[in-house]
Amino acid sequence: MKLRPVLASALLLSLSLRAGAQEWTRFRGPNGSGLGVAPKLPAEFSEQDFNWKIELPGAGHSSPVVWGERVFVTGNPKDTTTRIIACVSAADGKTLWQKEYATGGYHLHADNNYAASSPAVDAERVYFHWASPENSGLVALDQKDGREVWKVDLGPFISQHGPGTSPIVFDGTVLLNFDQDQPKSFLLAVDAQTGRERWRHEHAGTMHTASAPCIFTPAGGVPLVITESFSTGLVANDARTGAVAWQLPGLMKKRCVSSPFVTPAGLIFAQCGEGRAESFVEAVRPAADGKSAAKVYEILRTGGYVPTPIVVGDWLFLWKENGLVTCLRAASNEQLWSERIEGPFYGSPVAVNGRLYNMTTRGDLIVLAAAEKFAPPGRIPLGEGSHATPAVSGGRMYLRTFTHLISVGK
Repeated sequence: MKLRPVLASALLLSLSLRAGAQEWTRFRGPNGSGLGVAPKLPAEFSEQDFNWKIELPGAGHSSPVVWGERVFVTGNPKDTTTRIIACVSAADGKTLWQKEYATGGYHLHADNNYAASSPAVDAERVYFHWASPENSGLVALDQKDGREVWKVDLGPFISQHGPGTSPIVFDGTVLLNFDQDQPKSFLLAVDAQTGRERWRHEHAGTMHTASAPCIFTPAGGVPLVITESFSTGLVANDARTGAVAWQLPGLMKKRCVSSPFVTPAGLIFAQCGEGRAESFVEAVRPAADGKSAAKVYEILRTGGYVPTPIVVGDWLFLWKENGLVTCLRAASNEQLWSERIEGPFYGSPVAVNGRLYNMTTRGDLIVLAAAEKFAPPGRIPLGEGSHATPAVSGGRMYLRTFTHLISVGK
């Protein structure tokens, strides 16, 4: 069928607008992949090119999420244990509403913060999680005005370094991996509209995880929730019932801070580590029916501990805290290059227009070609350090430093 020129132009415009309006609903965007759409995002820019830069109501390490023209981000006011979630206008950076939750204090790792958990968002609500030894919660707030829709009490959370996991939303369900340093650990699924518990899969926690789940949908089976932790290994739970579809116990040999993700080729990547030296990156392939999985290969030490890896096309990029970036063929583990970039890094890379973007803890945005040959990266000063990961939505990129939020791109 041949389209009339006007109709064809309208269809192309509609498709392009839809692509530019990609929502960023969770940590690292669509299913945790880190792949963003922003056709006009420049490779180089300065502070004069910012759409806006605002001060946030408290410092934080969490990453922003976006739905339409609303950006959601959390913060922790100085010298308090209060958590704040704020809704910011994507158009001009004005705060539309903010909500405070008084939560208990606890021992934190020197590089952690009370606002470490990123929110999640859907078309109607934003979901916000906090944890402490005194009390932990998961709440849903109305996107429009911040009104609390529901709240779930999760009980105490015990961990050596403080919590860091983030919720995700999938098919009308909010999923949270409440994995701590004691037996009362669980993967929780609640109804996104009501907060009613749909299912809970409990396990004996031994070392908490800070990673967020992702979803794998096999061609011949039901959607599966993928989680990783030292306690359980890599696990796939039926997203409808919570039943374990498969499990690779012992696969995660160290603490899990980065998050698992799924590639278009059907590989699942999971990473664990300890300090800035020892790390393990695992490539796993689930069966077509989703009822089993097997390890394809393992990468020792080259990967990181905190930054989540990323796959762009055929290439797997590993990003280490000390700035070692390594490019491999995702299918075969063949190394193409490995180069050092001045860091250090706690954020995770995202990919836009064939480029990787990641922020240093000292406050520079690194722009690196996502290619099989290394090219020296660009470096854009942001004026303040960051442990967060960029968000990409509506053709713009949002950069969260310790106390500010920045919008770039048109």
